[in-house]
Amino acid sequence: MYMFLPFLLALAGCVCVWRSRAGAGYALWVATITVTVAWFFHHATDPLKFSF
Repeated sequence: MYMFLPFLLALAGCVCVWRSRAGAGYALWVATITVTVAWFFHHATDPLKFSF
């Protein structure tokens, strides 16, 4: 779907920190972690069905 979103948020956070806007950088870092964890729980809810 929109798998580039965590990378885009992380890049924007790095740019904010580089431009001395630490508050916005921390907010974007938290948004990156939130999106990543939310997508993990969305996609990792079903058990794997292995058949050996």
